[in-house]
Amino acid sequence: MSRIALAQITKSLDDPNPAQQFLSNARDHGHRVERLIVAYSHGADEQVVRTLRRQTRLDLVSAHGDPGLSRRLSEAGLQDRDVNRLMKVPSWRSWKEAPYGAYRNAVIFTALLEGIDYLIFFDSDVWPRELVALDEGPLWNEIDFVGEHIASLSLPGVVATSSEYSGYYIIPPMSFEGLDELLTGLGKGSDPYCLARLTDRGCLATSHKGRIRTGPTNKLLGGNLGLSLGNPELLLPFYSSGFEFWGMYVMGRGEDTFLSQGLVDLGSEMIDIKLPAFHDTFVNFPSRPNAQSKDARDRFYRACLGWIGRNPLLAWRMSELGTLESSLDEELERQRRGLRYGGEMAARYLSDDRFETLADALESSVDALPQSIARYRSLMSGWTALQDALGDRSYNTENLGAQSA
Repeated sequence: MSRIALAQITKSLDDPNPAQQFLSNARDHGHRVERLIVAYSHGADEQVVRTLRRQTRLDLVSAHGDPGLSRRLSEAGLQDRDVNRLMKVPSWRSWKEAPYGAYRNAVIFTALLEGIDYLIFFDSDVWPRELVALDEGPLWNEIDFVGEHIASLSLPGVVATSSEYSGYYIIPPMSFEGLDELLTGLGKGSDPYCLARLTDRGCLATSHKGRIRTGPTNKLLGGNLGLSLGNPELLLPFYSSGFEFWGMYVMGRGEDTFLSQGLVDLGSEMIDIKLPAFHDTFVNFPSRPNAQSKDARDRFYRACLGWIGRNPLLAWRMSELGTLESSLDEELERQRRGLRYGGEMAARYLSDDRFETLADALESSVDALPQSIARYRSLMSGWTALQDALGDRSYNTENLGAQSA
């Protein structure tokens, strides 16, 4: 029988409901989920932990250098320098922040050491159902979240499954002169899905009634992502960078996009399972998000900074892989132009001067690029060592002493 784990990443594990929904959905459709793996950074509520442990085996792992996970990697045969390459999170010591990639990798390393066959991520603002209509109130379609992922993950050669969402898009509904330039500067200008969502009803998209045929994809979404772990040589670790700006540490988004590029280069097969789980980005469904509200502006500004943290690194990676349509310098200049004008116009539209700083944020992200590249190369060295260790299955995973925090 295949060993299946669900996975969640969160700063603080303080609400059992998201995990309970997905565990219940799996049980309702006859799937045995062996465990829930949660990577966290800032704490876990004891009552929440007890609640979840009454329903499944819960593995808690810190996203910033978990000592128990480090020990288990050593017991699996990795040298100290390789464990450090996999687990080191410099931003935690200085800023008490961990990049998103570090969270997801902590989950993956745990799952690999446990011999999990299929690992399926969900986010705390995603529901295991799809929104199919809004005309006379919300109409839902229950989905087999685990089963849909497993159906494709179990196909020969498939290493990852993913799908877009129904529900809200992360950018609130807005329209102003300079929006196209802003989206270009944010790395979203060529994304027709993004542009279509901005003109939908309040950024709320419904799914199709009836399943669309699955097919290949080169774009994964981390909150609706399944991984087949049986052949680690066909996988790569997640990676995301961060940068300092205006006295804060910005966590770059896009660890899923970065992974997608690498898997394409490996020739690993990824499947879009056409399972549009509901995304409640603004936590006020079915209200139309008001872009002028402080909450929406704050969320959008943070998202902009996150994309800016991702884009130089992603452009560098695509340049290395030969998939960038222009030179790296030309791509960064294109982003600068978009952010200068688009950021200025967004500041006027939203009456929020912070958006005028987006071009400056890009310069800070570019300045951090050499260090980000060095850390990525170090991570990959550690990943190669882990693959070698996993290839030697002479050790017994049952004797590695898995600890649940």
